[in-house]
Amino acid sequence: MIDAPPGQASTTMTRLSWMLVALLVVAAILNYLDRQILSTLGPTIRTEFTLSNWQWGQITASFSLVYIFSSLLGGMWIDRVGVRNGLLISTLVWSIAAAGHALANDFWDLCFWRMMLALGEGPGAAALAKGMRRVMIPRLRDTGSALIGFGWAAGALLAPLIAGVLAEWSGWRGAFLATGGLCVLWIPLWLIVAYRPEAPLRSGTVAIVAANDTGLRRMSWRSLALWATLTGVFFTVPPTVFVNSFLPLYLSDTFQLGQAQIARMYWQPFLATDVGQLLGGFAVFLLVRRNWRYLDARTLVMACGMIGAATILLMRTADTAQQAMYCIDLSRFFFQAAYTVLGVYGIESVAENQTAFMSGMMNATFSVCNFVFAPLIGHMVDVQKGYDGVLVMVALFPIVGLALWILLSRLDQRRQPAPGIAHAGA
Repeated sequence: MIDAPPGQASTTMTRLSWMLVALLVVAAILNYLDRQILSTLGPTIRTEFTLSNWQWGQITASFSLVYIFSSLLGGMWIDRVGVRNGLLISTLVWSIAAAGHALANDFWDLCFWRMMLALGEGPGAAALAKGMRRVMIPRLRDTGSALIGFGWAAGALLAPLIAGVLAEWSGWRGAFLATGGLCVLWIPLWLIVAYRPEAPLRSGTVAIVAANDTGLRRMSWRSLALWATLTGVFFTVPPTVFVNSFLPLYLSDTFQLGQAQIARMYWQPFLATDVGQLLGGFAVFLLVRRNWRYLDARTLVMACGMIGAATILLMRTADTAQQAMYCIDLSRFFFQAAYTVLGVYGIESVAENQTAFMSGMMNATFSVCNFVFAPLIGHMVDVQKGYDGVLVMVALFPIVGLALWILLSRLDQRRQPAPGIAHAGA
C-alpha cells in the first residue's frame, strides 16, 4: 500500500499488499481448521471417552472461557507489539496446542488443550483484523473483513474433509498432530513477506479513513456504537455455537450417521458461510458505490441476513440428513452475510490504534455467548432428548440481536456530527 499524506487515504493496492492479504487469509484458514477438528471428530471422541452432551458443552465452554480473556488482553497486546510479531507468536502457540490434543486421555485433558488453543487463537484473531485493516484501502475494508471471514469458514469447511481422511488413516490423534503441524509451512512465508521494510504493517505507515458515517472516535464505554456491536454479536451467535459444536452430534443422534458419513456432509454449511461472507462485504461495497450511506447499506444487508437465517427452523421438519443440511446451508449463507457486516461496523467505529482491542472485544463477546450457550444446548438436548427446542432458540436470537443493533446504531448516529468525508468514494 502506498503511504498517504496525513488525513488522506491510500487509494491503490500494491503487489506486496496483496501478498499480505493472501497470508492473512491463509492464517485465518489455519486458525479455524485447528479449532474445528475437535467438533468434526466429536462423535468418535464422545464415544471413546463416554461423554454426555452436557460434558461436550463444557469442553467447548472451556475454550470460550479462556478465549474471552485472551481476546481482550490479546487485542491490547497486538496493538502494542504490532501485527507482525503478534501474529507470529500467536500462531506458534495455537499450533502447538492444536497438536497437543493428540495427548488427551479424558475429559479434563481435552479441557486443558482447548484452553491452551484459546490462549493462542484469541490474540491471533485480533491480529488478523488489525492486519487486514492496515493493508486494505478504505473502500475495500468490508471486502477485506469478508476475506478473513472466508478464511475462517474455509478452515471450518476443510476440517471435516481433512479430519475424516486423517482419522481413517492414522486415528483421531494423528489428525490433530497433522493439522496442528500445518502452521510450520506458513511461518517461513510470513517471516519473508511481513518483515520487509516496505510492508504496510508498522505503526504510522497508513493513513486511515473511517468507513462509518459518524467518523473515527476513541473507544468509550459510553459509546452506543460499541454497545450496538457487542449486543449484536452476543445475540446473533447462538446458531454458530450450534453449528460449530453440536451439528456433528445432531447428525449422529438424529439420523444415526457414522463418523465417515458426517465428514462427507459437515463441510456444506461452511461453504455456504464462505459464499455469504463474500456476498455480504461485496453487497455493502456495491450499495456504497450507488451513494448509499454506510450505515444504511449495512442495515439492509444485516436485516436480510439475520431474518433469512431463521430458515434453520426448517431443520425440524427434515426427513433426511441431507434435507436438514440444505436448511442449515441456507441459514448459514444468510447469517454470515449479515455477521460480516456487523464485524466491520464495529472495527470501523474506532481509531486505528484500537482496532485489535475492538476485535478482541467482539471475539470475547462471541466467547461469552459460546460459554453460556454451549453447556445450555448440551443440557437442553440431554433433558429434551432431542433438538427441536434448541433449533427454535437459535433461530430467534439473531432477530433479537438485529433489532438491538438497529436501535443502538441509529441512536449513535444521531449523537454524532455530520461526517466530513464522501461516502461513495472513500
